[in-house]
Amino acid sequence: MQKKLLIIQSLVLLAGTVFAWSTVAGDFTRFYSVEGTMSPIMTPCFYGAWAFLTALIWSLAILAWPSEKQKVHQRRLVFLLVGGTLFAWGNFTYGLVKFLANQSQPTIGCSGAMVANPFTTPCFIGALFFFAALLISLVILRTVLRNI
Repeated sequence: MQKKLLIIQSLVLLAGTVFAWSTVAGDFTRFYSVEGTMSPIMTPCFYGAWAFLTALIWSLAILAWPSEKQKVHQRRLVFLLVGGTLFAWGNFTYGLVKFLANQSQPTIGCSGAMVANPFTTPCFIGALFFFAALLISLVILRTVLRNI
């Protein structure tokens, strides 16, 4: 059971990582074609992608480590996922407030693209991935690793 939950955690983080980096790649393409520069490091997606990649590598390491090290590192991973979740939901909320303040008219979103629906933005989808990974990590910490 423990190993299955750790694998599920890693799979969710892998999906989030792939999504985030594909969004960053799209941002790079868009910025380069519009501005002639490659500067999407100012977007939240760039930092979220690094957080996802860090969490994925960490979760894979936890999966490989002996059980006595897993609990300590799982707890630390939870802190990273709490931070990532707060960051993502904060960015989504900021975009949603901008959208609503513009009377639900399209606005520039978190990736520098026009947004007609804030619930289809990379910030919202990334927030869902972070939240799912956080919930799974908390289940692992509370139920499975508690007995180690």
